[in-house]
Amino acid sequence: MASTRFFAVALLVTFMLNAFLLQTESASCCLSYTKRKLHCKRMDGHTIQTMTDFCDLNAIIFQTKSGRFVCADPAKDDTKRIIKCLTERTKILENSTESSGITNGTRILLKKAY
Repeated sequence: MASTRFFAVALLVTFMLNAFLLQTESASCCLSYTKRKLHCKRMDGHTIQTMTDFCDLNAIIFQTKSGRFVCADPAKDDTKRIIKCLTERTKILENSTESSGITNGTRILLKKAY
């Protein structure tokens, strides 16, 4: 009788832990795209989300200068334009740090495309 209770409690804890882990993973996924017009000057960087077991949507996740995250459709021209702008800005910053003699220890806030 005690082993049956132990087994039931262990099974319940396992299901609860599994549900929690799945919920935590899906919280970091884009579920839809923004409908707002995005501007490069407000963006700090981006990452790419691909479809996985947890994320049902391919997306570009832009990080704004205010620290927010915005999900954008990778097929849209506006999204491609912002990625190009961020890439160019990264190149300009890299070139300026090289010419000014700043060492590799200096961090650049912009994220590079993966």
